[in-house]
Amino acid sequence: DVLNPYRIWLMVVLISGVSFLGYVSFKVVGGRYGIGLTGLLGGLVSSTAVTLSFTQRSRTQPELTRPYALAITLSWTIMILRILVIVAALNFDLAAELWVPLMTAAIGGFGACIFLLLGNREVDEQQIRLTNPFELRSALLFGGVYAAILLISNLARISLGATGIYLSSIIAGLADVDAITLSMAEISVQPNGLEHRTAAVAILLAALSNTLVKGGIVISSGSPALRRAIIPVLALMIIAGGIGALLIS
Repeated sequence: DVLNPYRIWLMVVLISGVSFLGYVSFKVVGGRYGIGLTGLLGGLVSSTAVTLSFTQRSRTQPELTRPYALAITLSWTIMILRILVIVAALNFDLAAELWVPLMTAAIGGFGACIFLLLGNREVDEQQIRLTNPFELRSALLFGGVYAAILLISNLARISLGATGIYLSSIIAGLADVDAITLSMAEISVQPNGLEHRTAAVAILLAALSNTLVKGGIVISSGSPALRRAIIPVLALMIIAGGIGALLIS
């Protein structure tokens, strides 16, 4: 009974709705008020797209390293808050487990944003490329990914227990954090489903995996100045989230 078409499509509508809100906001004001706000609104749609875009530009526009680092950091921080909001909408008890570690990581991210914002100059910037999440192709693709991860996660739970859940979360987080987040929220809310603590740890591992991938994008492809700016941010958010994770009851 794991693959319920109604539930799967409901999750597609939920995540597409959240993304579409950010997409519309981005289209309305994203390019008018500077790189920082572009990163913030872009993070509601895809923090990976924000990271890729500004990392590529840092090689040709090194003078904008600080604004680019700010935009990337904002998108990562918004991704963390987005996870918390999505989980709370589906499984409030699970959100209560995640509250402390996610907010700890978010506070670390906002702290880094404040540091990067000091002395930062406002810059008008072209909009980064984001796709409309309500396009049928995007929705169907996410639905397929979500269904596959839901099936794999349940199979991993049955055959390998918590270890299987953790491994599948790390692998899924390499590409996308939304699908595994929804899967864990769905499995843990079911009768005789996954324990909230296990689901919370799985979501944190996926978020960590996803953040490390984006950090790797900057380190491998960004300008030297952007790498120097982002590495401390990456370390701060991971350490802050790790400390918060230790506090999970």
